[in-house]
Amino acid sequence: MEKNIRTSRQDLQPGEREKASHGDIFLPVNSYHCLVPLHYRELALHWHEELEITLIREGVSDYKVGQTSFRAAEGDIILVPPYCTHSAFEIPGRTMISDSLVFHLDYLGAQGQDLSASRYLRPLAEGRLQMPAVLRREDKGYEEIREAFLKAYDCFRDRPPYYELQLCEYLLHVLFLLFLHGYIRESKESRNAMENRQQVKAILQYIAGHYQEKLKVSDLADLSGFSESYFMSFFKQQVGMSCISYINHYRVQKAAHALEETQRPVMEIALDHGFDNISYFNLQFRREFGMTPRAFRTMHRKRA
Repeated sequence: MEKNIRTSRQDLQPGEREKASHGDIFLPVNSYHCLVPLHYRELALHWHEELEITLIREGVSDYKVGQTSFRAAEGDIILVPPYCTHSAFEIPGRTMISDSLVFHLDYLGAQGQDLSASRYLRPLAEGRLQMPAVLRREDKGYEEIREAFLKAYDCFRDRPPYYELQLCEYLLHVLFLLFLHGYIRESKESRNAMENRQQVKAILQYIAGHYQEKLKVSDLADLSGFSESYFMSFFKQQVGMSCISYINHYRVQKAAHALEETQRPVMEIALDHGFDNISYFNLQFRREFGMTPRAFRTMHRKRA
């Protein structure tokens, strides 16, 4: 079994999280069908308030959840608790297909005053409990958990009559099974590991807020209170890629969304996303997606 993961809501500032919207205030749930390398080659380290469950349908991919790095294969169930950093990486020459549900535990009643909320849901929502990063076929209760997840995923996707009530029931059953089989429990994580993760989150938040500007490793090191050499080593160890690679990755991912969603010229998008050299932008974009920005835009227009 993989190392257990935990982080805490109390250690974070409200803005230090992924900007993507996972549903809305009325139904804080979303599903994601992912094909690698079509949708990404590297999914940058990020975190969110919601709990995330992913089932690998086909293929293989490398993941990092908290400090646990592993290769996920067909059938694996990946568990990402609230406030936990996570990332994923393509294995060159290999493909992967996955389905995910990302949902806020308030939807299941985490803010209630009953025993279920106070004993189970709220501690999980606040990051006070841990769970394994991945469940595999040989693990206890796997088939039950997989079946419950698929019922929840299909319910959200198909939206039958009264699906909001049924979806809540299915998601609660997934959590019930995780508690029942001992996969969710009190944390034993070291204080040093927690502090390192909090430091990384602050760095990532700064990059997210300033990626359109000129960012220097030396400035990020100063903000972190580290020497430049220690900062580069620390960042690579915690994030899984160099700081420069992460900044380029983040900028290219943001630019890709702009290419999909707008008709703005490629040059304008590059400049607006922190690249002052179109050739360098094209190089980084090709590394990320295996094609030029224009080819990427054309492909997504055809798919639409």
